[in-house]
Formats: sequence, structure tokens, C-alpha cells
Amino acid sequence: MEAQSTSRRSFGLSSSAVQSGFMAAAMIIAGGFDYIVNIVAGRRLPPTEFFVFVTVAALIQVMVQVTNVIRNVVAYYTAESTIYPDAVSRVGSVLSRSWRWAWRWGLAATIVMMLAGPMLARFLRIDTPWPLWAASLALLLLFLRPVTDGTLQGIQHFFGLGSVQILQSFLRLVFAVLLIGIGGQATGAIFALPLGSTIALALAILILRPYFRAPSSAVPPRPIDWRYSTYTLIGLLAFALMVNIDPIIVRRFFGDAAAEAYAPVVTLGKMNLFIPLGIGLVLFPKATQRQAAGRDSRPVLLLALAATLLPGLFLTLLYWMFPGEIVRIVFGEAYTNPGILLALVGLATTLYAGVNIWLNYALSLERRAYVFLLAVIVVAEITAMLLFHTRLEAIAITMIAAGLMGNLAGAMSTLRAGR
Repeated sequence: MEAQSTSRRSFGLSSSAVQSGFMAAAMIIAGGFDYIVNIVAGRRLPPTEFFVFVTVAALIQVMVQVTNVIRNVVAYYTAESTIYPDAVSRVGSVLSRSWRWAWRWGLAATIVMMLAGPMLARFLRIDTPWPLWAASLALLLLFLRPVTDGTLQGIQHFFGLGSVQILQSFLRLVFAVLLIGIGGQATGAIFALPLGSTIALALAILILRPYFRAPSSAVPPRPIDWRYSTYTLIGLLAFALMVNIDPIIVRRFFGDAAAEAYAPVVTLGKMNLFIPLGIGLVLFPKATQRQAAGRDSRPVLLLALAATLLPGLFLTLLYWMFPGEIVRIVFGEAYTNPGILLALVGLATTLYAGVNIWLNYALSLERRAYVFLLAVIVVAEITAMLLFHTRLEAIAITMIAAGLMGNLAGAMSTLRAGR
């Protein structure tokens, strides 16, 4: 018992409940700063530039979710390493191996995206590739940050992980205000992300310095199970497309007026994802540990679902009752009343928040069935959007249907798995 207590203190885990609460609060705070960035962009940029920002931001979010497979894999192997007496050395070995890999492939991906920038601009009907080149600068950070985030998550150092998240989002807001203020337009608002992320990465490296400096473990890290990595990638990519495909579809197929009107709707809708993203980070290692200890992980899952869905449903109710007032207060008089569309998108993103919890739960227990069911649902969702995109409301209804199926598939495929 004493050895276990010492190990917990060495990883900054004097109070698991306090740390978990801080992580959830940190994600809400960080999400709040990110949301203010969207408000600043919506109020300070012309509507055309704002939707360019929203479209490229959606593309970045897809990249974030895809590269989060790195975070999940690093967190998984780090969490395994913490149960051994030489935990610091084992965690250091996982960290060093992952860090070298992230630098190599992150640089390669960044170069490829920069070369593809003009082609992507034409596809998305953006006049200049500069916003996409600004986004490409974030890609290297999207390979490096998941390594440090995954290590902090795996050792359950939620104070450190939450602080890194808050710092990045706060600095992103500061840089966005400055760059938009000097005329940076959508490109400046996007470039604020890699600037803030770079400084946040420096803080993460400082926190993890003992593990970077730790002597190599006598036992080499367990080879990565590429099957686990592959279905983790499939699951996160499916979720990324589910959450972010709508502004890309709208940008591609709708006229400028409809696209510009949709920008504040999608921005407000994403507010329903702030809380569940933090809860998902906390749920992943806790469910893994409970499963390894032979304990029932379902109580953690049900609590996470309740904490996720109830705030989203409350916001959706407000969106239904006061759509025009909310849009005018947040974004100003440049945008019209979206009507029922705002509530429909809010309901869809609330359901997506539940999908995020089911996905984290399935990945933490290595339950592959849900991952592949989710991929099928997302393919069907995108197909329906491509076939039935005559009105924005049709896009929103398709999103709701996908969210409902995603939650139902989670209940059917993973609940029994938590025993």
C-alpha cells in the first residue's frame, strides 16, 4: 500500500478526484477561450472572411481528431507503464520513442499540406491559399502536442494537462485579437493557433522534464500494437468527420449567403462539445484502470454521459426559444435570425457529445465493434448530405439522425463490455 501511495505521489496524483475535476474545469475554460476566438472572429471579420475561418477551422479540427490517435496510443502505453516499480524509466522510454516518431512524421505531413494548399483552396472555394498555409503550420504541433498530452493523460497528471490546455487557448485568443487587429483577416485568426500551441508545448515539456531525462528502462517499451492504433485512428477520424463535415459541405455546395448565415449557427452549436471533450479525457484512463483491475467501469460511463448530455440539452432549449436574440447578442446585427436551424444543430452536437463519450469508452476497453459501427454511420451521414443538401435544415436533420444512431450503437455494442 505504501509503495502504491508513493507511486501515486510521484505522478502528482495526491487527489484523483480533485485532479479529475480540475481537468473537466480546465477543458471548459479552454473551450471558453476558444469560443471567444470564434466570437471575436465573427464580430471583427466580414461575413465572407468569417466563414473562411469557420471552414478552415473545421478542417483543422479533423486534423486534431486524426492526430489524437497519437495521444490515445501514448496514453494507453503510458498508463500501462505506471504500474511497474521502474515506472519513471518506462514512461520516459515511451515518451522518447513517441517524440522521435512525431517529429519525423509531423514534418513530412506539414510539407505535404503546404504543397496541397492551393488545391484545397480551389476545392473549398477560398480565394487564396494563405489560410490553408497558416493551418499547415499547426500540423507539426498537432503531431508533437499529442505526445506530451498523451503522456500527461496516461500518468493522470490532470493538473499539468489542464494547465497546458488553458494556456494554449488563452494565448490563441490573445494572438487572434492582435492579428485580426492589425489586418490579418481569416489567415491571422488561424495563425493564432500554432503560435499559442508552440508556447503550450514548451510548458508541457517543462512539466515532463523528469521523464525526458529519465534513464532508459532495462525493459524496452512494449511494441506498439498497430491493430489498436489502426482502429483508434478509424474511430477518431470517423468522429472528426461527424462533427466537422457540415461546414465543409455547406461551403462546397451552398451559395455565399447561406454559407455566411450558417457560420454563427455552427459556432454556437460547437459550444455543446466543450464539457464532453474534457470528460472524455478523464474517462479514458479511468475505464482502462477499472477494466485492468476487474472492476465494473459502467458507473463511470453513465456519470460521464449524464454530465455530457444534460448541459447540451439545456443549451439546445435556449437555442430553440431565442435563436435570433442569441445570434444578435453574440455576433452582432450582420447576421439574420437562423430560426429552428440553431436548435437543430445544437441538438445534433449534443448527440455528438454523447458519441464522444461512447467512443472514448470503447477505445479504453479495446472494443472494436463500436469503432466500425461508427465509421459506417459517418459514411451514411456524409452520403445523405451529398444527396440531400437542398436546404440547411436537411443537413441538420441528417446530423441529428447520425448522432442518434451513434449513441444507440454505443449502448448496444459497449454496455455489456464494461463488466
